[in-house]
Amino acid sequence: MEKDVKSGVFRMPSSSHINDGEHEYKFFIRKNAKQKYWTSVVDPYVEKFDIKHRHGLITIKNGMKYDEPYEWKYDHIKLPENDQLIIYEIYVADFTENGQFSGVLSKLNYLTDLGINAIELMPIHDYMGNEHNWGYSPTHHFALKATYGAKNDLKKLVDECHERGIRVFLDGVFNHSSLACPLVLIDKHYWYYKDKHHPEDPCYWGAEFNYDYYDETLKLKPAVKYAQDVVRYWVGEFHFDGIRFDAAKQMDNYDILRDLDQIARSTRLTQPFFSQAEYVPEQPDILKANNGPVDACWSSTFHGVLSEALVNQNKFELDRLKYIISTRNLVNYLTCHDNERLMYLIGHLGKACDDNDAFQRARLGAIILMTSVSTPLIWQGDEFGEARHLGTMNQHRKVIPMQWSLLEQEPNKNLHQIFKRLIEFRRTILNKNAYDQTKFIYENVEQRLLAYKRSSDIVIVTNFSDQIKNGIEITENHTNGRWIDWLTNETYTVKNCTFKLNLQPFDGKVLLKQN
Repeated sequence: MEKDVKSGVFRMPSSSHINDGEHEYKFFIRKNAKQKYWTSVVDPYVEKFDIKHRHGLITIKNGMKYDEPYEWKYDHIKLPENDQLIIYEIYVADFTENGQFSGVLSKLNYLTDLGINAIELMPIHDYMGNEHNWGYSPTHHFALKATYGAKNDLKKLVDECHERGIRVFLDGVFNHSSLACPLVLIDKHYWYYKDKHHPEDPCYWGAEFNYDYYDETLKLKPAVKYAQDVVRYWVGEFHFDGIRFDAAKQMDNYDILRDLDQIARSTRLTQPFFSQAEYVPEQPDILKANNGPVDACWSSTFHGVLSEALVNQNKFELDRLKYIISTRNLVNYLTCHDNERLMYLIGHLGKACDDNDAFQRARLGAIILMTSVSTPLIWQGDEFGEARHLGTMNQHRKVIPMQWSLLEQEPNKNLHQIFKRLIEFRRTILNKNAYDQTKFIYENVEQRLLAYKRSSDIVIVTNFSDQIKNGIEITENHTNGRWIDWLTNETYTVKNCTFKLNLQPFDGKVLLKQN
């Protein structure tokens, strides 16, 4: 190969001839002419990786790199805006029986029926193996995990999602890579920090990119250029509508987040784009609303506070509960891939007396999730009561396929219907009318009661106690007349601006004024 000294790019000589077809390839490199040994590495930009032979794969046609064409059919369909989102997090390997993009495609009607309008795919790039693994230590940033399917399988999935008005988000890992990443083998200190970025941080998942290092010869920051190329590729090639930036706290670099956000948007100009950051705990200054780099921040606080309130009768942090309900520009979740299932916590820590008790608590959690201000996210299976234990050892390697058969059981089926009904409420009432305010109108710490308004005609009443609460009166500037509970169709008559309610243990009511 010949090197362009100015750009640093190696190219095949124009006189070279490569036959049509698929070819294995890799590079043999050395840092300089004085180095006696050569290092064998896979192309850092490889788009297809042969795990068996540890080679890159490339298809050549007429002397050029060739990709099977794909005709996008539904790019013209306008997708939901960011303030309309209900996100569903998917781990492709566990979501369906075949663990492939085609399996996810087969469940799109289910997701549409549930009311989902955005899916978030956990990392789908190659991480040097076919084993079960969440993928948060990427090895080949441009290659798909081979077991998930081919490039056109992913394109078809995204395209079919768009036909149904479902946006598709990529879970991107830009903080680190595995130690098997070609960039590490080529010259670790050129793209990465020599040691840990933050030595005091207990979290370390692999070589951490150094976005500050500047190459004076090439006049660029190599890690920044690489990350930019990764974003351009995935958004441009597969038409993703958003990115979640994993481990943003460890990245500790708002400039690169802002840069990658802007590149993604400039690559996909015709549709709305949604950027999220995982920063634990969430930081207000990372949000665009506060001049930060991203649209939203994942809220681990939402999960922590709400699960504690549903599990522990000796703890009720009212101020923090009000915070998670009313704060904007977060991504809220009862559970995500990093946490134990809410139903597991309720059953094993909450001492639920029976299934009815457990599902009643989950129902209340769903009410809070779907009536809070910020964007709701559902981790696959939460909507029908998935409750298996994740554990603390090698969670990312465990095989925990979706238990679709739970939908045949009455309690699980009922919870699914609750989620479906609440999603309908959020999409057709809260989101449609752009309600983004919350007013807390009743609170009692000792009784574990909280009520709030989402508009003058929407009142949410919650009981976080395991006891019945009779004769609760909530007086505020309510409109007198007939109100209805969205979930049960029970009617209530407001007189003298006062609700009179009886609440079951862990009850929740979504009350709407009727004309």
